Amino acid sequence: MRLSTRATYGMRLCFMLTLAKEPLSASQLVKQTDVGIKYLEQLLAMLKKGGIVRAYRGKTGGYVLAREAKDITLKDMLEALDDGFDAPQCVFGMCDDAYCPNRNVLSKLNDEINRALSSVTLFDMVNDHRRNNCNIADDKSDSDNNDD
Repeated sequence: MRLSTRATYGMRLCFMLTLAKEPLSASQLVKQTDVGIKYLEQLLAMLKKGGIVRAYRGKTGGYVLAREAKDITLKDMLEALDDGFDAPQCVFGMCDDAYCPNRNVLSKLNDEINRALSSVTLFDMVNDHRRNNCNIADDKSDSDNNDD
């Protein structure tokens, strides 16, 4: 399985919004990710349409998660970003080869990948990051908030 750049950046945006204590503006997210503003806005629009993020207008506006991090799975994010694991057609019984040796093993693999993507949440990702990077403060976004 290979994640696209869109999926990688989109998941990073969700991760950053999870760490933030207040809404983050697009310009703050650009500074933190080095993603161009137009591309970032496309990603945020996809995540918004997918019910992952919510946008607020105004002086104190910005982007926030639309749900609790514990309720957003990797599968949710990848589906919102129109990305994920593309299984071959034979997995879904659309193989013309009656002797296809891949059907059973790829079907099992597809099921396990989907199970894993559905079981890992954004909350889990943040906790794993904190455990593995305990010297990194998760309030970096606070210092960046003062730049605008």
